[in-house]
Amino acid sequence: MSSNAGSLGDLQRAFQDYLLAASDGFQGAVRDTSKADRLTLLDVYRDGYALRLIEALTTDYPGVMAMAGPADFDHMARAYIASHPSRRPSVRWYGRDLADFLSSTEPYRRTPAAAEMARFEWALGEAFDSPDVTPITADALMALPQEAWETLAFATLPSLRRLILAFEVPQAWQRREEVQPGDLLVERAPGPLTWAIWRPDLVSNFRSLDTDEAAMLDALVEGRSFPELCEAVAPFTGEAQAPARAAGLLRAMVEGGMIAEYRY
Repeated sequence: MSSNAGSLGDLQRAFQDYLLAASDGFQGAVRDTSKADRLTLLDVYRDGYALRLIEALTTDYPGVMAMAGPADFDHMARAYIASHPSRRPSVRWYGRDLADFLSSTEPYRRTPAAAEMARFEWALGEAFDSPDVTPITADALMALPQEAWETLAFATLPSLRRLILAFEVPQAWQRREEVQPGDLLVERAPGPLTWAIWRPDLVSNFRSLDTDEAAMLDALVEGRSFPELCEAVAPFTGEAQAPARAAGLLRAMVEGGMIAEYRY
């Protein structure tokens, strides 16, 4: 290091600027060696920083990689890195904003399926990292007294995420390892669908929701009672059929491991 490079704090800030903002101010603080000049030495750190973040994005977004291919993914990742310097100690959260980046930045915004894939994959990761909670069982609900259903309300697992997707992203994601990188096609869905993503045990689950089921799940997440869940379903089924339909949907959610607790 040069002897007139300034304080340690100044050096650290200059080095950070060199890595994050491609500033050249740090070059004067480094000396050439007999084996390599200062630019070569510094490029090792700059390239290593970028490659580590690209590796993290590749891990978090295998579906996006399968859509883009290695070269285009690398180009996209470097554009993301340039506009989103890492601000967290853990690289786990670095890719949080990739979906928003893809949906708002040229030329990536011209491929909305890629942004939806990124949003879906990030939700899968969040579900996996959520706290472990044991879901309730259908037997526990069956044992409740009849009067409990008048005020019965529920809480979902903390891992539950809901997405509205216009493309068949989850179906394509399941094929991501069956195609060559860059060859994954994502078709537009017949219409927007609500998807639930959650982790009842060691593996994240996902499935699409019927329109009335999505409305009921919204009400359930808000803490509404079972009679109010029936009201959420009624516009789709009619009032006479709503209680039976709501009970059936609730049972499916419980048996699928979405529900963490109940109260009345």
